[in-house]
Amino acid sequence: GRVAVVEVLNLNDEIKELIMKRADSNQIKKVAVASGMETLRDNALRKVLAGITTIEEVMRITADF
Repeated sequence: GRVAVVEVLNLNDEIKELIMKRADSNQIKKVAVASGMETLRDNALRKVLAGITTIEEVMRITADF
């Protein structure tokens, strides 16, 4: 079976404003994480701790993030 590893950006007013101002993606990500967003790698690592996948698989799928 397969398990989804996801990163969901919920838009709040601060993030919407940054997008409208064409802010750098790193700045948007920083604000999103501070607002509670779980990154792709964090989501995958949580699945490692739950015994669903391996650290090797996490590193393979999140290498570019």
